[in-house]
Amino acid sequence: MLDIKKIKWIRVIGLCFLLLVLACNENSTDKHIQKDLPGENNTAKLTDMGNDQWRIGNYQEALSYFTRAYKMAKASKDQKETATLLNNLGLVQWRLENNTAAMECYTEAAVMAEKNGMKRLLGLTHTNRALILKEQRDFKAAFDQNNKAIDIFKELGESRELAIAYNNQGQIYRFSEAFPPALKFYLLSLEECKKINYLEGMATAYQNLSTVYAKQGNKVKALWAGHKCLKLSYEVKSKVRISEGLRELSRNYDLFNVQDSALYYYKKHYDAEKEIMEANQSNLLSQYQANLGMEVKNLRITNLQNEKEIANTRFMLIAVSVIIALLIAAFFIYRYLSVIKFRKSQLELQLQNSLQLIQIKEEELKTYIIDLTNKNNIINRLQYPEREITEPDYDINNLLEQKILTDDGWDKFKLRFEAIYPDFFNRIRASGIPVSEAEIRVLVLMRLQLNATDMANVLGISPQSVRACKMRLKKKLITNDYESVEQYLQFIIS
Repeated sequence: MLDIKKIKWIRVIGLCFLLLVLACNENSTDKHIQKDLPGENNTAKLTDMGNDQWRIGNYQEALSYFTRAYKMAKASKDQKETATLLNNLGLVQWRLENNTAAMECYTEAAVMAEKNGMKRLLGLTHTNRALILKEQRDFKAAFDQNNKAIDIFKELGESRELAIAYNNQGQIYRFSEAFPPALKFYLLSLEECKKINYLEGMATAYQNLSTVYAKQGNKVKALWAGHKCLKLSYEVKSKVRISEGLRELSRNYDLFNVQDSALYYYKKHYDAEKEIMEANQSNLLSQYQANLGMEVKNLRITNLQNEKEIANTRFMLIAVSVIIALLIAAFFIYRYLSVIKFRKSQLELQLQNSLQLIQIKEEELKTYIIDLTNKNNIINRLQYPEREITEPDYDINNLLEQKILTDDGWDKFKLRFEAIYPDFFNRIRASGIPVSEAEIRVLVLMRLQLNATDMANVLGISPQSVRACKMRLKKKLITNDYESVEQYLQFIIS
């Protein structure tokens, strides 16, 4: 009867909860549909925002914008836009030092670019993969990728990209400490930059040439290339390039032991780095202020929407309150029924335990009577020495049939055992270890080769008690250089 009532209440609770979940999901689904509807050119806007964050070095924000743009492009099945965004994502992941993710993006972008005839993008993916492989010191694979990029840009006649690919080829050779071929490709890069008057690329080429000349010990050319790099950097007004040029000159002057010039250019490099840092901080601050303004605007819109939702959901709040009240009432009813069922099960368990206890006591009484009879037989044998059996095995069998339930029974058992093993108790006392009476009984029964269950039957205790006694004894023996009770027993009987 109790189970039927409980099932009815559970059904009522489940129905109310289902209605509540459906109402909440319906409302939240409408809200998310309104918020997530993409407008026109959202992909382009997100890409532009990602590029802005990239330029100021806020790579985590750039990753967020590019990821959202990529998902939109993929959903619209625009493979060209998707391939471009994958390449952008690879660049961001590379800056965030996640080379595994960057390689996956470049590889997937390359597959899409080749499929859609986007040769320039395909060349860029080869160049970008070569950069990562160079950092991983896998020079063979890096050369394979970069050579493919060079072939593509030669075919397209893209001098700017070809100059970058030549420069990367020189970097791979330089990192593998092959300076002559590195010098060759830096010069090729410089020639391509001159064709299109690509000043920043020329500055980069001169910087790399300065590094290689310095490695080769050519002081004149190293310093000449370093000054050319710095001059072009000032012309393009690139703070990063200026800082790199100053550092290159400082490093080379230091290498050739011109310490005054090295210190001079190092101080200028420090000032340039400081200026870049301050500019970045200013840009970041402006970006954060713009984001804060946007957040405030969004917060106001959200507040208006929330007010509208509150006005439209008063009835639902009342319904929810009623459901909560029903759930609370159902909880207390269920708890009351559970308490009744628990009390009933407790009473049944107590009754079952009482019956088992009575049965155990009856068995103990029978065992005691049998044991008493056995003890009387042993006493009769002791009273008539001429009838004493001299074979130890027979005496041991008599001992095994005896139970030790009282101190008197133990004393008698001890006398019989000592008659068979006269030195056993003396060896225990001679060991100097404080062994208790209960532990001596366990040792005696172990000498008779009884297991824990048989010991428990003889002593009239539980097997758990026997094991506990052995554990206590073992702890004492360990402190006296015995690893186990068996080792100590072997010492006594040896």
